[in-house]
Formats: sequence, structure tokens, C-alpha cells
Amino acid sequence: MGEIMTGIRALAITFVASILMIILGIVYFAITLWVVQTASNLVFGPGLDANWAVFSAAIISTGAVLAGALEKKPTKGRR
Repeated sequence: MGEIMTGIRALAITFVASILMIILGIVYFAITLWVVQTASNLVFGPGLDANWAVFSAAIISTGAVLAGALEKKPTKGRR
């Protein structure tokens, strides 16, 4: 019975972590979209099509999330 509860607890933690990552990804995308639009307006003036702003923010957000996920963590005792 203890093994089943451990499995259910691990499944619940995985579910909560997945939902949290999705929410944080959406927030990060929104912030990146705002930065892209603001920088485009400051540098090139108004006129950036919304489709291109969303596309560039999606590429930046995806790259940042993947880079964070693939980052090599140092192990203890090794250099």
C-alpha cells in the first residue's frame, strides 16, 4: 500500500509541476512579446505586424525555455 501512495504522490507532484511550467511559459511569452513590440517601436517606429511580433516572441521564448531545460548542472565532487 505504501508503494501505491508513493506513486500517486509522485504523479500528483509531476502534474502540478507541469501545470506550473505551462503557466510560467505563458507569462514568459507575454513578457517577451511586450519587449519585442516595445523594442520594435523604439527602433523602427510603429508598423511591426502583430503576426511577426508573435512569431519572434515565440522563437525567443522557445529558445530560452529549451536552453534552461538543457543546461548542464554541475555534479558534486567533480569539476
